Amino acid sequence: MNRDVVTINAAGTIHEALILMEENRVSTLPVVDNDDHCVGILSTSDLVDMTRDVDDDVYELDHADPASQRFLVEKLIHSMGSESVQSFMSESVSTVDAKATIIKAVRRMLKDQIHHLPVLDENGRLVGIVSTMDILGEFADASTE
Repeated sequence: MNRDVVTINAAGTIHEALILMEENRVSTLPVVDNDDHCVGILSTSDLVDMTRDVDDDVYELDHADPASQRFLVEKLIHSMGSESVQSFMSESVSTVDAKATIIKAVRRMLKDQIHHLPVLDENGRLVGIVSTMDILGEFADASTE
């Protein structure tokens, strides 16, 4: 697991999340509260869903009068960056205990069809994250020994 987890607070904005993802080259951000409890997860898939809504607004923009266009442009600017992470995160988060085996983590990821699995300590605090790339790396290292 990766212990250097890049996280964001639910009150953060999509703009902040995008910057964190870009700067840290990650595609998923666990969303934590002030006590480091994982309350959600924001992935690029969630952001793709957001762009579908934006596409509809852009289509409307082409067919609107000038006054409506101004309103729609402001709505687009607002929805693209200043929306809260909480509005787009997945609240249902699959997690694994820090003492779990890699096989248990793999089974959970396969069952839930996910690529990132937050790792929690005995108090439910986020202590790491496991990705499919982490698991592939482990198997690759084990096969070269």
